[in-house]
Amino acid sequence: MKTRGGVILCCVLGAMACGKVKSVVVKAATDARQKIAGSVGTSKSAVAPAIAVDVELQKLVDQTAEGAIFRKDLPFPTRLDVRATERSELSGRFSQTSPLGRQAAAAKGTRTKITHFERAGDQVRYTLEKSDLELPPPATSEAVKQAPPALAEPPLPPPVTFRKTGKSWGADHRADFHAVALAQELAPAFDQLLIENALAPRPLWFAKHRFRIGDELVVSGKLLPMLLLGNATGSLTLKLESFEPVEGHPCGVFAVTGDYRRHQVPDLTGSLSDEDVTIQTGKLWLSLIYPVIIQQELDTIQSVQAGGHDGTVIRSQGACKVFLTRAWKRLEP
Repeated sequence: MKTRGGVILCCVLGAMACGKVKSVVVKAATDARQKIAGSVGTSKSAVAPAIAVDVELQKLVDQTAEGAIFRKDLPFPTRLDVRATERSELSGRFSQTSPLGRQAAAAKGTRTKITHFERAGDQVRYTLEKSDLELPPPATSEAVKQAPPALAEPPLPPPVTFRKTGKSWGADHRADFHAVALAQELAPAFDQLLIENALAPRPLWFAKHRFRIGDELVVSGKLLPMLLLGNATGSLTLKLESFEPVEGHPCGVFAVTGDYRRHQVPDLTGSLSDEDVTIQTGKLWLSLIYPVIIQQELDTIQSVQAGGHDGTVIRSQGACKVFLTRAWKRLEP
């Protein structure tokens, strides 16, 4: 059974009347082209073999026999095309509280989401290309009879174009009511969303230190914006394992473990989430030439509470295997 993003938890919880329910699992992803199988916890990486590095990007890498520098000195591109493919394998308990009442259920499923961003200076176009949840079929014929009827899949929202005027972001002047309303919700956090989605450089990155295979780094306190924006606390331990490209983009691959908490984290639906996450095992692919995260695989335990302006609050707690990859392309000026 599949349903698109706006009703992911409606299907899980049977909330037939909630049209604005948001997913409560954060940043879960994979590239559909990579056909990920298995879990992060296995001995082999869940990501398909890396493709060849982009020759022009490789020229920008600062790497010697003493190691590589994760650069932050290059001018960040003003024109970008970024397609992010996300996948999460989730298993846990979910509850929804709204003006219509409260519902709760245990659920297991796989969520897939594809987003496309096009940036040209102070203009950003956002397209949600896919968002659905696949649930396992009922185990018995009796369970099939008792299962609630499948909900009709709503159409994906149209692309939204945001434009910056002065220091604030708003909807393009040709936008419809949906885009204008969304832009108003996102405006206070839009610069943060650009960073989170690799459309702007992270405010803090590595120092001018050459990293070699096996080097470790603890990211905590004032260093957390390297990996986590917003009101974050916690500690993550990174260990450099290899150098390899993602979609041609040269990266350093770090093993990662640790815990973190964040409050009032925005997403592109206008929802705000409180997150408590333990990364049991995982990997991060960090760009060698710009302060951006290109790919991640995480095996996590999460507790999340998410809500929007409609009064609906969704809580989830459980395991989530997270996969995310970005096809990150500079465009000519």
